[in-house]
Amino acid sequence: PHTLQEVLKAFGVERRLVEKYVLRDVDLVVEPGEIVVIVGASGAGKTTLLRMIIGAALGIRNERYRPTYGKVEVPDNVKLEYMLPGEHEPKFGDETLLEHIVDKVGNPAIAVEILNSVGLSDAVFYRARFHELSTGQKERAKLASMIASRPNLLIIDEFAAHLDALTAQKVARKLSQIARRTGMTVIVATNRIEVIKALCPDKIIYVGYGATFSMRYEESEYAK
Repeated sequence: PHTLQEVLKAFGVERRLVEKYVLRDVDLVVEPGEIVVIVGASGAGKTTLLRMIIGAALGIRNERYRPTYGKVEVPDNVKLEYMLPGEHEPKFGDETLLEHIVDKVGNPAIAVEILNSVGLSDAVFYRARFHELSTGQKERAKLASMIASRPNLLIIDEFAAHLDALTAQKVARKLSQIARRTGMTVIVATNRIEVIKALCPDKIIYVGYGATFSMRYEESEYAK
């Protein structure tokens, strides 16, 4: 209220507009076909960085997906699949997992291969519906759905967050193999050391409360 502001001013207290940038002075390059891992503490800006890339790739005008200044450039031929948990995830109907993947790739054998690659290699999973799966199985099904769309850019926040260590490593290793074989660019955010090692990425991007820099994986502490 105006009266309260006058009282505060009398004691030398003034209201100021404080601007806080989650990310600033970001200057990063991701080459086509690279696997990149973004690391950083919770709230440091990992998801914000992913949103900036997604916004540029899809032409999203929402301010959450656009930088305050500067620009993010992506190739014109980008075909993006992405997952931001709780914000944007693959959609499943009442079809079985196998039917869902076959609808995307048009070939049952390839669909089975994709499901196998994410650790859903039992016939029970082929016949299962999404709502019948456990949390970890749902995460793997979402990954399979995105891979089946054959993107050339895959972005995942909180990658492998709900998988046990062994399964997470297997899925990460297989995703890395698929990306290397197809030339798909992969950008994921995770702090799980075993997952980062299994991905064997080209680059690590460190995000830390405004500061952002990248390093070749082999030069990082994760490669040791």
